[in-house]
Amino acid sequence: MLKYWKPLSFTTRFSIIAAIVTCALGLLSMGALGAALYYTVSFLFTSYPSFSSWTGDWVWPAVIGAGMFWSLGFIWAGLAAHFIKKIIASTLLRTILYIIICWLWAVTVWYIILAVHF
Repeated sequence: MLKYWKPLSFTTRFSIIAAIVTCALGLLSMGALGAALYYTVSFLFTSYPSFSSWTGDWVWPAVIGAGMFWSLGFIWAGLAAHFIKKIIASTLLRTILYIIICWLWAVTVWYIILAVHF
């Protein structure tokens, strides 16, 4: 197992661990992670009803699922950071790119959820 783990870059290892931990937190937080993610992207979704007005059987699973599916964003960001390392030498720029990709993945996850339910 370690022979596959050791050659991976720090960013790749971090992304894998972050994805696993975040997926677990998405479930164990009972929707708090999904709700927090929604508040970071909600200004993009002003045409939809406000979070506090959502009702129905879909709300809680959607909020929990958003937190869990967001964890995949760490994998996408890690892959992007790995491949962009040859182009961008600055660690700061790669970190900013990593954060932007994770945020854009949160936007994507919430857009899909809202488009399905509204």
